[in-house]
Amino acid sequence: MPYTLAKFFLWGLLMALAGGIVGWLLRSLKARTDLARLRPAASDQSEVDRLRGELSDLEPVVAERDRLRMELADVRGSSAGALGFSSTVETPIIPPDDLDRVEMDDLADAAPVETTAPAAVELDPDAAAAIIGKKIAIDDLTAIEGIGPKIAELCSGIGVTTWTQLAATDVDTLQSMLDAAGSRFQMHKPASWPQQAGLLASGQWAEFVALTKSLAGGT
Repeated sequence: MPYTLAKFFLWGLLMALAGGIVGWLLRSLKARTDLARLRPAASDQSEVDRLRGELSDLEPVVAERDRLRMELADVRGSSAGALGFSSTVETPIIPPDDLDRVEMDDLADAAPVETTAPAAVELDPDAAAAIIGKKIAIDDLTAIEGIGPKIAELCSGIGVTTWTQLAATDVDTLQSMLDAAGSRFQMHKPASWPQQAGLLASGQWAEFVALTKSLAGGT
């Protein structure tokens, strides 16, 4: 009987020891699994922290770059002004095809066309009316064959308001003005406008009449 009890006690002790060992192994395996799962997260966080540090280091560099760009632009502007550089005159672009949608204030903001005025000539409206056959106002751009009120407004938008200014305006500039105003103005041909304006500005009424008649297909 004592032998049997001792045997059962020994077996119970061995089973408890085996259970403890198995439990320890299972806990160790679970701990390793959890640690392996946590390592990528910790690695990702460290990478984020590293990138944030690099970004904060770059912020002063970007600010310095922007400051240097501003200083360079100021230096270039000052140099251009000191050397007397001037920008090329550009014809304003008018997106809409319909002139009724054109903002004339936008044309007024465009750089005016630079002209060289000839010697002043005293013009006699009465003499002009006697030769041309109708009364015209001095510097009225609509007196030019091919220019109506709308085109006169376009010319005003690029700084051309007198016969003298129109006479000194390049034909390409006038054509660009018409192209920018839309398709309804592309049928107009400004090739003779400066010549007509020059005759009017110099009081050559008869020559003006002859020119306009030739343009209209007359004799």
